[in-house]
Amino acid sequence: MAETRNVLVIQSDWHDTLRDNDTTAWIFRKPLGGKSEHGKIGGSMSDGIFTVHSRTERTLSVTHNTTGLTTVFVAPVAVFGGLHSKSVICLDVANGGLGVSVSTDNKLVVWESETGIVRRLLEGHLFDVYTCRLFPSGIVVLSGGGDMQMRIWDAATGACPVVLKGHTSAILDTAIVDRGKNIISVSKDGTARLWNCASAKCIDTLLSAESTINCCAVSDVTGLMELPTPMEDPGELEHCTSGKLLLAGCEDGKVYVVGVESRTVICSFPLRENILSACWASPTIGVVGLYDGRLVIIDAVASSTRPLSHDSASPVESLVAYNGGVLAGRRDGLCQFYRLDGSSPYQLTGSDCDPIYKISYDSNNIYTACRDGMVRKYRVRDLNF
Repeated sequence: MAETRNVLVIQSDWHDTLRDNDTTAWIFRKPLGGKSEHGKIGGSMSDGIFTVHSRTERTLSVTHNTTGLTTVFVAPVAVFGGLHSKSVICLDVANGGLGVSVSTDNKLVVWESETGIVRRLLEGHLFDVYTCRLFPSGIVVLSGGGDMQMRIWDAATGACPVVLKGHTSAILDTAIVDRGKNIISVSKDGTARLWNCASAKCIDTLLSAESTINCCAVSDVTGLMELPTPMEDPGELEHCTSGKLLLAGCEDGKVYVVGVESRTVICSFPLRENILSACWASPTIGVVGLYDGRLVIIDAVASSTRPLSHDSASPVESLVAYNGGVLAGRRDGLCQFYRLDGSSPYQLTGSDCDPIYKISYDSNNIYTACRDGMVRKYRVRDLNF
């Protein structure tokens, strides 16, 4: 595994600054726990500390000459500033052309992912909304928040035909099982619960943890792992839970892998630090992001953990599986792609030290939610090198 203990950080507006070959942008190498090394780049010039290798319309490849650390910086193709006036804390997009996002002023909006034009404001939650996502259909929204409720919305009309109640504290994250007849939620009350959407009923509690559960993700390991058999046959409200694994990360630093159908904890690990984000990079390989900046791999087959990267001390606010690895958004505004060997070949730029709270993508673009109130859009093809 690559042991990269430092990152390259570039001026957030480098793409605009370097339009003229006579101008420069600042860049520095930031070692973990060490003193930063600063330099400047301009056009294809080198200052002896950093070398620019190539540049395209939206990308810039730079190497730190001493360490050989190379990063391709990717600039956004669009910045949607009209969606929210406050920090954007969650978003999701789908191939159908819609996005959904929520901000700290409790505005939950549906918008066109191509243009950023707002299509619908979804109103109904009593308190702050913490999580939102689109069902696989791309036209139905799931949200949850401080009112201990989840709501299912028609993105086209704004109607909310289903409200799910049962948690005793705020809902922080959700996961959709298969096509969405069942969903999973995690909460400050320390539980992960399985729900039937059509009936708005809680089917069962999948996990009762000793602290707040901050994040969750679901994978399908059918044919890859043999999971425990459930004690009794699933009822009529339960659909497609066979072969599903739940990954859940807690505030007390404990991470759980749970067989959804059997309600069995397959394995659990104490990571001794608040777990802020989680995803499945592959059906059996999970990744969690910690408050101390670590990325840790959870191997469900081997029931083991191993470090993925610790190149920054900045908390990992968001994770999403991408192209065999993960995209990680940090509190210091960095958004990096990591392969599962720990290498980090590229970085999405644009945030000026504002946290990246959520990342999502469709077949053509990647979108980030940022504390500065912006949703930034990046082309997938700019990352395919």
